[in-house]
Amino acid sequence: MKNLNFRLRDIHIDAENIFEDIKTNKSSFIYKTIFYLLFFISMISYLVHSFKFGYGFGTIFLVLLLAYFLYFIFNIKAALRENIKSPKADKIDPESPEFLKARIQYISEGIKVTATRIMLVRNFYIIFFPLTTFILIYILRGDTETKSLVITFVISIILGGIFWYYYFKSDLNEIESDMEELSDLDDKINELVSKS
Repeated sequence: MKNLNFRLRDIHIDAENIFEDIKTNKSSFIYKTIFYLLFFISMISYLVHSFKFGYGFGTIFLVLLLAYFLYFIFNIKAALRENIKSPKADKIDPESPEFLKARIQYISEGIKVTATRIMLVRNFYIIFFPLTTFILIYILRGDTETKSLVITFVISIILGGIFWYYYFKSDLNEIESDMEELSDLDDKINELVSKS
């Protein structure tokens, strides 16, 4: 029994290290900040464009921006609701394997919230960074020939879309690795409990 508690303690330390890493390196504050930064820059750009050039073209982007904002909020709230449903470890004996399994489940659900937030921010940047860049260039340069606008639009989509995809990819890979590590820890608990 003492050997089981010793091994469970090691698993608990590993799980808490993952939890601390997620809290410090992938803070929700960071992703909320970069989301709202582009959101407000985009909103202002589209409004300036609409006032300067009329409400047609900029209004379409403004509606898309607001729709994505609502989509973002809805999905984050749904992920948080799922996290709240995860079992509470505080009602279980802290020395038991069930406590550790509940704690790992709680951390896993928290990581899923973080992964959802990162994917939503990544997709937002992939879609709206090129559009905002295009609108800003259009505002600064004014009406130019169609060929120049198309080239600017294509370049902003290619550069913006590809860059942001790879920029966020490492964070998502780390999250996936953390999820696999938590799954391995859960398997170790099951193995230890079945042997004892």
